[in-house]
Amino acid sequence: MAIRIQDLHTFHVVARAGSMQDAAHELGVTPGAISQRIRQIEEHHGLRLFTRSKKGLALTAAGSALQSDIGPAFDAINAARRKHFSGHDTAIRISTSPTFAHSMLVSSLGRLAEEHPKIRVSVETDDRLVDLKSEPVDLAIRHGLGGYPGLKSEWLCSPELVLVASPALLEQTGPLKEPSDCLRHRLLPDATGKDWSIWFEAQGVDASAALYGPRYGDDFLTVKAVMEGQGIALLNDLYVEEGLASGQLVRALDSAWPTSFAYYAVALEETFERPAVATLVKWLKTELG
Repeated sequence: MAIRIQDLHTFHVVARAGSMQDAAHELGVTPGAISQRIRQIEEHHGLRLFTRSKKGLALTAAGSALQSDIGPAFDAINAARRKHFSGHDTAIRISTSPTFAHSMLVSSLGRLAEEHPKIRVSVETDDRLVDLKSEPVDLAIRHGLGGYPGLKSEWLCSPELVLVASPALLEQTGPLKEPSDCLRHRLLPDATGKDWSIWFEAQGVDASAALYGPRYGDDFLTVKAVMEGQGIALLNDLYVEEGLASGQLVRALDSAWPTSFAYYAVALEETFERPAVATLVKWLKTELG
């Protein structure tokens, strides 16, 4: 009984992504279309490939065996595509956070288009860390310390985040004099939920006892929470400049910013060898660094 390569690829993407939503995002279709395609595959071949529950998708024994066989084949196809076609490919797909795209990337890419009109860039904004080894993304711009196993990273820029608090909160608890003093307060995560832990690591502070507040998923909501005294936060100046100007927020700590806590261009090592990618990364370093 024949099975279409498209069906196998759909199954492979869902199995790797672990959810219909992420697979649909990668394949450019709706989650409903993915769910229907998987159901048709299962019914056509009389095999249950996934179990579905409130916790999400899980591969059955049959599904796991199938993925073990076809996964390496699709990885080999992707590797062959990169080897034989990417050197002549001027299209670059970037994944980055909405904050970085809004505050720094859009203007820079506009100028890139004027200088290098043959380079075609598409940008996906998502705080989710994409899998560069398997998803159709060429380059990710990530905020962190630059260490990403199995990938190469290039330092782009290190814009300072602003550590903010409400004046009333600091009046109650006293000023912050060094990074470890932040542990006296409830820490409000940014939209990614990662900046505090990376900042403490860069500052050499053991934050195992840190107490975190709600993660709002939108930095403007986090600003409101800081203004209400729910805790302190590390945020891009884009979000806090109005609150600082009005006096509803204050800079809670003035300390040297760790330059290793930065934005990095991250990709497979062979991706950086593509002329278009090399040109883009050099351009971003010049523009942003």
